[in-house]
Order: sequence, then structure tokens, then C-alpha cells
Amino acid sequence: MEQNTMIALGNMGAMAALGIAAVGSALGTGIAGSAAIGVWKKAYAQGKSALFTLLVFVGVPISQTIYGMLLMNSILAAVKSTGGANWGAALGAGIFGGLGMAFSAWYQGRAAANASDALGETGKGMANYLMVCGVVETVALFVMVFAMLNLN
Repeated sequence: MEQNTMIALGNMGAMAALGIAAVGSALGTGIAGSAAIGVWKKAYAQGKSALFTLLVFVGVPISQTIYGMLLMNSILAAVKSTGGANWGAALGAGIFGGLGMAFSAWYQGRAAANASDALGETGKGMANYLMVCGVVETVALFVMVFAMLNLN
């Protein structure tokens, strides 16, 4: 295989890591944001003030895009250092790493949506809900680190 083709395939893995992780972040923040808006609507309809802290839950799935960017940078550096010889590992790390981070963000958004609803109804449990979101986030961190290790 030509070196330019190997480099292009490796670089495609880098963009896959970022792009796929970002799709997951978009899904997660969209789900959490929709739930927060519903909680705020309910509060306004009852003449109560809206909980600004729900924005924390809306934002938690965004970090997977950052992890995707970090993995992308690692893949680009690895492809450059090997002249594209590791294109298969780079492409695999990008696609499967991106998918792992995307699903983490998506399901973190689902957990955050439920957390918003629960906090809106009870006004209690913020720390517990954030811990659950953190556990789901850990999946993305593991995927990022293990994908980076796979490149070397």
C-alpha cells in the first residue's frame, strides 16, 4: 500500500475519533437539555423559580468531545511518527474509540435527563446524581486511554 494512502487512512481514524465522539455529545446534551427545559417549564407553570444548576447536567456529555479531540491528537502524532505504518491501529482506535465515547456521552445524557427531573421534583440529591454521571463518564476515559495505548 502506498504511504500516502496509509497516512490518509490513519488520519481518517483521527477524524473519526473526534467526529463520532462529538455525535455522542450532541445526543447526550440534547437529551439532557430537553429534560432540563421540561423541568423549567414545569417550575414556571407553578410559579416557582427555575433551577439554574440543571445546566450542569446539560453540559456533562460535552466532555466526551474533548476526549475525542485528545484521542485525535494522539492518533495524528502516532501516524506522523510511523509514516502511516500503523494506519490500521489508528483507524480502529478512531472508529471504535469514538463509538465508545459516543455511547458514553449518549447514556450520560440519559442519566443527566433523569437527574434533572429528579432534582426538579425533590430539590435533593445533586451530589448523588453527579456521581452517577461521573461513573458513566469513566467509560469514555477508559476507552480514550486504552485506545491511546493501542497506538504504541
